[in-house]
Amino acid sequence: MRPTREQVMTEVGILTRADLSSVVELLSASVDEIPLYSWVLGEHLSDRELRAWLAEILVRPYLNAGYVLGARESGRLVGALVWQPHDADLTPDGTPLLTPDDFVRVARIPGVRERLAAWLTSPQLPVPVPDAVNLRIAVVAPEARGGDTLVELVRRVERFCAETCRPYYAWTGSPRLREWFCSVWNATDFATVDFHGIALYGIESERPPRPARVELRQSRSSSPIV
Repeated sequence: MRPTREQVMTEVGILTRADLSSVVELLSASVDEIPLYSWVLGEHLSDRELRAWLAEILVRPYLNAGYVLGARESGRLVGALVWQPHDADLTPDGTPLLTPDDFVRVARIPGVRERLAAWLTSPQLPVPVPDAVNLRIAVVAPEARGGDTLVELVRRVERFCAETCRPYYAWTGSPRLREWFCSVWNATDFATVDFHGIALYGIESERPPRPARVELRQSRSSSPIV
């Protein structure tokens, strides 16, 4: 008899460079659920190598700096959360966040090349307050949804925010995830932006965040944070 979601133990900890391939595999499998990243890849969305490339440039700088949390079940990575305090040092050892070599592959792909440039050169999305902690990316494997995986990941950031008396915020293109944060964490909307036809919702927590309502769990049909 297989254990239920409630019986599965989730271990949450900081991921390291050694976890890069596992994080890339997890995120690349869900790129099609994230409107912004789907837009970037466009007609090449089904290209597994491109999905893995995008996932790597999104997570590697934060993984190297220690700002990626991972959730494991029976040793397997089933969830990840990329987060960033406003005063975080993302290059503690002087390693560049990204280099020109990271973009050689897509420089030869029309469409992706232009959309990526438009994204990277667009104005920064608004921040609710200067010291808010950014929940940049969160992803949970489909088989791990419907439980507390995302709650446990966000709870780690919640503790940091409580200790430093800061709020956190996130931008998401998923109305369902926006609703989930507002219901479970008592988050509120602070802005909505139209990015090339994609509605992005900015949500922020209280200062410090209110503890999660554990009786409300992530829906299996929820999409990851954008």
